Amino acid sequence: MEQDKQLNSGIYQGWVRHRRFTPVDHRFTYSMFMAYIDLAELSQLSQRVTGFGLSVMSFARFRRDDYVAGNQDLAQAVKDKVFELTGKQFKGNVTMLCHLRYCGLYFSPLNLYYLHDEAGNWQYTLAEVSNTPWNERHYYAVPAPQYWTGKTYNHDKAFHVSPFNPIKQEYCWRLTEPDSNLLVHLAVNKNIDSTAPSEYQRDLKNRNQKVFDATMQMRKHSFSSKTLIKQLLLTPIMTIKVVAGIYWQALKLFIKGAPIYDHPDKNTSNNNQLESSNDHVIKRGNDNA
Repeated sequence: MEQDKQLNSGIYQGWVRHRRFTPVDHRFTYSMFMAYIDLAELSQLSQRVTGFGLSVMSFARFRRDDYVAGNQDLAQAVKDKVFELTGKQFKGNVTMLCHLRYCGLYFSPLNLYYLHDEAGNWQYTLAEVSNTPWNERHYYAVPAPQYWTGKTYNHDKAFHVSPFNPIKQEYCWRLTEPDSNLLVHLAVNKNIDSTAPSEYQRDLKNRNQKVFDATMQMRKHSFSSKTLIKQLLLTPIMTIKVVAGIYWQALKLFIKGAPIYDHPDKNTSNNNQLESSNDHVIKRGNDNA
C-alpha cells in the first residue's frame, strides 16, 4: 500500500517538439512522459508504486546498467562523471529525468541528472545523450543557470547523433530547475562547415545560424501507482514510441532530400566521455540534435 509521505520523485507528462529550419523545413510534436527519480528514494518507489520496480518482472523497470556506467551506485557514478568533466566534486543529492525500461525494452535519447549541493542549491546538470543505431553514449556537464554569462549555456557539439546534422555545430541549452513545471530547450547553431552544401550555408546566414531546436515542456505529477498506470495505459511501451518516432521522422527527412553526414571517426581524445557497445557505422539514425 502506498504511504502518505510526499516524495520528491515524480512523473513528468507533456510534449517534445523538434524543429529543423535548414536546408529543409521539418517539425513535429509528440506527447510523452518521463520518470523523475530522486535516487535517494529509489527503494521506496519500488516498494510503494505498482508496476514500477528494480526486478526483471517489473513492467516499468529501473535497471542500473541502462544509465551512467560504473560499479558504484548511480548517484556516485553521476558525481564521478561530473568530476571527470569539470574537476568539481559534489556531496549533495542527485535526481534524474529519464526513460525507464518497459517490458524489457529500453532506449532514451536524453537523460538528465540534476546535481544539488548539500544546501539544496542546483549546481550542475549532466546530460546523457544516446544515439541509434550505433548505441553510443556521450556526456555534457551543463552548469546551473546562475553560472551562465547569458541566457543560454553554449558549447561545441562533440558527439554524432543525427546523420542530418554535421558534427561542426554549437549547442545552446536553456534549462529550468525541476519543479511543478519543467523546460528543456536545446538550440543547435552554426558552425558554418565549408564542406556543407552551399544551400545549407546560405540558409544559415539568413537565419542567424540556427539550424535546429528541440524543446521539452512538462508538468510534474506524483510518482504514484495511479499516475504510472494511467500513463502506461496511454502509452504502454514508451520505448517503442520513441524509437519508432525517430526512424519515422528520419524517413521523412530522407524523402525531403536533407543532406546526410557520415558518422565521423571516433576521436580518441573524447574516449573518456564516450561509451560504445557497437562500433558498426551506418548512415541512418535519428533526428535529434
